[in-house]
Amino acid sequence: MMANSVSNLFFKTAIAMLVVGMGAGIGMSVMGDHTIYSAHAHLNLLGFVVTAVYGTYFGLNPARAEGLLPKAVWAFHTLGTAVMFPALSLLLLGHGAAEPVVALSSIAVFVAALGFMAAVFRPVRNAARRGALVAAE
Repeated sequence: MMANSVSNLFFKTAIAMLVVGMGAGIGMSVMGDHTIYSAHAHLNLLGFVVTAVYGTYFGLNPARAEGLLPKAVWAFHTLGTAVMFPALSLLLLGHGAAEPVVALSSIAVFVAALGFMAAVFRPVRNAARRGALVAAE
């Protein structure tokens, strides 16, 4: 997978999550019941904003978008966020059995954040030749 493809994968996921999050917000408004507002906020922040930030970073730093790590970040973040939204919604609606699912999905998103941190800080060979933006050391 090329670096641009990794960035595009993050952005396609981000916009899908945004549409679902906005749909949930509109649904709450139409029903006049904002019980799941926290789940809606988590989906918009993690699903759209954070996913788009990851996509932007990997798009601007193609050398860091190479390999398995960025794909693993995408997989853990996407799975965690996609599971967290309905599980947190159920928890907020009074279904306590959803709490372990919320916890596990939160851990998946955290693992993705750790992976992203590793991608940002890992050394990149031949970064200038690949056109990557490299922070001053």
